[in-house]
Amino acid sequence: SKNILAEAGNVVGGIVSPATNVLASGLVALAILILLIAVDPVVAVVIAIVIGGSYGLIYALARRKLSEIGSQQLEANIQKYKAAAEALHGIKDLKVLGREYTFLRRFAFYAKRHSRNNVVAGLIGEIPKYALEIIAFGGILLMVLYLLGQGKGSVQLVPLLAMYAFAGYRLMPAVQQLFASFATLRRSLPALEVLHQDLMASAQDAIGPEARLANVAQTAPLPFKDVLDLRDIHFQYEGAPEPSLHGINLAIKANTAVGLVGPTGSGKTTAVDLILGLLAPTSGHLLADGVEIGSDNLAAWQRNLGYVPQQIYISDDSVTKNIAFGVPDDEINMDAVRLAARIANLDEFIDTELAHGYDTRIGERGIRLSGGQRQRIGIARAMYRDPAILVMDEATSALDGITEEGVMDAVRTLTRKKTIILIAHRLTTVRECDVICLLDNGKIITSGSFEDLMRESDWFRAAAGG
Repeated sequence: SKNILAEAGNVVGGIVSPATNVLASGLVALAILILLIAVDPVVAVVIAIVIGGSYGLIYALARRKLSEIGSQQLEANIQKYKAAAEALHGIKDLKVLGREYTFLRRFAFYAKRHSRNNVVAGLIGEIPKYALEIIAFGGILLMVLYLLGQGKGSVQLVPLLAMYAFAGYRLMPAVQQLFASFATLRRSLPALEVLHQDLMASAQDAIGPEARLANVAQTAPLPFKDVLDLRDIHFQYEGAPEPSLHGINLAIKANTAVGLVGPTGSGKTTAVDLILGLLAPTSGHLLADGVEIGSDNLAAWQRNLGYVPQQIYISDDSVTKNIAFGVPDDEINMDAVRLAARIANLDEFIDTELAHGYDTRIGERGIRLSGGQRQRIGIARAMYRDPAILVMDEATSALDGITEEGVMDAVRTLTRKKTIILIAHRLTTVRECDVICLLDNGKIITSGSFEDLMRESDWFRAAAGG
């Protein structure tokens, strides 16, 4: 978010705009210098050496400081965004624990550093102007003495002085603009490097990233009618000492319900993220009806998927726009919205308890809804485009037993109509799954029905309270 909201603006203001100023001011300075050379080459060379050399020396002395300021500004922006985001997302904890001041101090420290660096950078860019103005006026006096020494009379002297004064009047701001632009460029290079790294990640696309994203909505779903195969899947996060998944082999038949259970860190969420296409396997193959899923058909595969996470994001907007999340207003299909709400057992609540029905605004992060209602919004959102596969990642773990049962009733209406993949915290959630896979240390230890695992696994029996 920092790169998108802050550094992109810094690059425009600190790289693109100064670069155009360098070109414009450079052309003005060059034109004036050519005029002075035509009038008196010696004086022109002296002026170029004095003014250009002075600014060049100042820039050489200040460039390291400018680079340091640029790096500090980048870090200060990171920490400001981090402190603000953490404070706002954890506001309840901070208020109860009385820790607001800690975050206020952290934000203030980096905000003040950012402001001080802006002042210093501004001074470095502007102060040379005043010193060079003194040199310029002194130069005019020396020029008068030089011209008088050459025996030029007042008739010749006055027009020359007028020309040099006008040239100086135009040349000094142009050279000052050149210096200030170079200083800004130097200070903004760290922001440019950060954006360059981000952009290079998508530079290998056959088409531009914006065009690729625009095409996703029009992509036809990859055919899926038989089985989803995970074949010898291995995955290791970058920098992690050990793989998260070791040789996962799993066949998920269409229109069945599969539960993934296991202790924390067993690899359940990683396996689901691979199915969702959010991660790519380090080795192994993911196939839908025998067709391998890769970067070339990933968008088509994801058109089959509906995803319900543990924490449902709710925007401060209407029920309709939260169900049809991300769909342009003029493309929202109200029949699909109502059908999705009905599947999620949400339609009666919307029609009878919300003042404006589907047009009711439900508050930032769904503040006006209960936990169960937010989860149902998540299910309705996942079902809006009628996906072939519904993936639920511990989507009911934060709910009480009665609310969870209500949400799961909504899921059960999809049994035999959709392929359902459940990651479960409470094992009662997966009791009715066709197959339950027990993972541990990134491997599938055993699989079978609920009764099978109750017989075969001590961990499963303990977790199920049996």
